[in-house]
Amino acid sequence: MAVKYVESGAQAVPILYDWSDQELTQAFHSVNGVLLTGGDLDIADASPEAAQYMHAASLLLQLTVNSSQAGDLVPLWGTCLGLQTLAVAQAGNSSVLETFKFDTKDYSLPVEPAAAAWTSRLLRQLPADLRRALIQENITYNYHHDGVSPEAFQKNQRLAEMFSVLATNKDRHGSRFVSAIEGRHHPIYAVQFHPERSLYYWDADEQGINHSQHAVEVMRYFADFFISEARKNSHRFTSKAAERKALIYNYAPLGRSSYQSYVFPAASEMDWRTSWPRDASETMLV
Repeated sequence: MAVKYVESGAQAVPILYDWSDQELTQAFHSVNGVLLTGGDLDIADASPEAAQYMHAASLLLQLTVNSSQAGDLVPLWGTCLGLQTLAVAQAGNSSVLETFKFDTKDYSLPVEPAAAAWTSRLLRQLPADLRRALIQENITYNYHHDGVSPEAFQKNQRLAEMFSVLATNKDRHGSRFVSAIEGRHHPIYAVQFHPERSLYYWDADEQGINHSQHAVEVMRYFADFFISEARKNSHRFTSKAAERKALIYNYAPLGRSSYQSYVFPAASEMDWRTSWPRDASETMLV
C-alpha cells in the first residue's frame, strides 16, 4: 500500500535497511524523498535486526537534516512505525517509546489538533471542510500498540528542539499518544495513523477503516503534500537505465488481496547498488 501511496504522483524505489552506510547515502542523493513505512518490527528490542533498522533510519534522518541545512530540501516522512522510529532516532534511545500501551487495533479517530496545527507546513493548506472532517470525523485509521506520548516530546530536549507536535489522540482506554508531528526547521513529517489504508486497503475482517469521501480526500491531501515537498529538490539518477534498475517495478508484489507485500533478493543479487547514480527523473524512496 505504501508503494501505491507514493505512486499516486511519483515513482517508488525500495531501499533496504541492511545496506551499508555508503549505499544508503548514495540512495538518498538519488531520490527526491524518503518514506519510512509502517511495520511490526519491535524497535525497542535489542535484536540485531532492530539495531540495524534503527541505524539505517538514524542515518537517513541525519542526511535529511544535513541536506536541509545546506538548502537541499528532501522530505522525510514516517507512517505509524515510521513516526516511532523518528522519535527514537532523534531522542537517541528507545525510552521515549511506550510499548504495548495503546489499544488502537482497527480504530479510526478524529485527531485532536495542537496549538501548532493550523500554522504548520503540513496542515495550513488543508481546506476548511477537510479540516472539519479531520477533527470531527473518524477518518484517521490506527493500528498500533506502541506510541509516543505528548510528554515525551515536552520532556526530551532533543525531541522538543527537533519537532512540533501537531495533533494527538486517545486510545480506547483514554491513553494519549502523539498522532502527527513535523520538523521545526527541516522537512520532516510523521503521522501515527495510516493515510494509505483509507485509499487502498479493503479487508472485510477490519471494519474500522473509513472509506468515506472525506476520509479519501484528507488522506489524498497527505500524499499530495509529501510529493509536492519532494518536487523541491533536484536529486536525479545519472541515467534512465540506472533509474529503471532501481524502481519497484523490478519486483512483483505478492498476495491476492488489497494487502500485498514485496520480497527482495539477497544483497549479492542487487549489485546495481554499487553504482547508484546522483542525477535523472523524479523518484521516491520507500
